[in-house]
Amino acid sequence: MKHINRIALACIGFALLAASSDAAPKREKLVDRIVSGEYVLEEIMADPATSIPAEILQDAQGIIFTLNYRGGFMVGGHAGQGILIAKNPITNEWGVPAFVRTGGANIGIQLGLKEFDAVYVIMDLDTVRKAYTGRIDFAADAAAVAGPLESSSEAQQNIDYKNAKILVYSNKKGLYAGVAVKAGWVSPNNKATKFFYNTDYNMPEIVLSDWFELPAEANALLQRLNYYTEGGR
Repeated sequence: MKHINRIALACIGFALLAASSDAAPKREKLVDRIVSGEYVLEEIMADPATSIPAEILQDAQGIIFTLNYRGGFMVGGHAGQGILIAKNPITNEWGVPAFVRTGGANIGIQLGLKEFDAVYVIMDLDTVRKAYTGRIDFAADAAAVAGPLESSSEAQQNIDYKNAKILVYSNKKGLYAGVAVKAGWVSPNNKATKFFYNTDYNMPEIVLSDWFELPAEANALLQRLNYYTEGGR
């Protein structure tokens, strides 16, 4: 996705959420989110200073790609959209993508609207269930922490992350350790997910199913996710 399009989406992010949080967007908008998720993953994995170790992806039970937009001055908020992909607990393979909403609060000097993207790697099944059935508060419920980096053997030996339910990575160096990430939340967008798959099944059945065919628009993202999970660079 071109950078100008991503900035345009950022400018209308708050308006879209406020105008109709229950309305399912057009399919093209949902496809854009999937393509953006691939872009975010590729960008993060391309830089040794932000890349996710393959061992983390192999142990993970789910992953959330978010497109967040911050705004305000001194005390502000961020809101956005994202996608969730969970592993099938029986096959341990990545499943089909579903859609989520994101938001939160942050403190600090912020001039204008600043775009940032993040990947939340979920390490336990209970937290994955919260992601597609209710709401995850990254500070209170999940105690999200910055994940170890591919480029830092010392970071991978740090025990702080080993009991964490969620490990956070971002395309902005150092951002994932900040207040903006720790104060965030994710909730399921069941209507958008049902609309995308043209089904009456709810999000839990879709996310954990082995009978929903992977949409063609999500092939590239899943191929890339599997590639990195298997240790590809």
